[in-house]
Amino acid sequence: MAKSAYEKVYENLKKAIQKTDVSDFEGFFAFQFNVTGDAAGIFYAKFEKGDSKITVENFDYEDHTAVFKADADTFTALVDGSLTAADALSSGKLVVEDNDPGCADIFNAIAPKKKAAPKAADKKTAPAAKTEEKKPAAAAKKEAPAAKSAAKKK
Repeated sequence: MAKSAYEKVYENLKKAIQKTDVSDFEGFFAFQFNVTGDAAGIFYAKFEKGDSKITVENFDYEDHTAVFKADADTFTALVDGSLTAADALSSGKLVVEDNDPGCADIFNAIAPKKKAAPKAADKKTAPAAKTEEKKPAAAAKKEAPAAKSAAKKK
């Protein structure tokens, strides 16, 4: 029997999610993924401190931390790293329910890390200086969602 479009998407996403390095994760999350469009279906990913990997199951999870809604192409792009959660949220391709959109940062952990381009030996100083200049801006971006959340709570 041939697999449905949802089964194919679910299996690919499950493999990608379970490859995530969870050694630095603490606490608990249970994210439900509602896949829309031609490959519609529901699955969840759950992690508890002490687990060796993220559990991914092919059904809904009633006590979820958040619900992510997107089509199969968007979820695939998020887990393969070709789309960032910030871009998916701002474009409306990804919708987060039941929680702060900051929880979508889980996709940054799932997506494979991009390898740095090899540096030429004679250009070591200049690229390093540029990298150092960018660090504060990147840190500010990471802090911004938390600051917005804190401001909303006041």
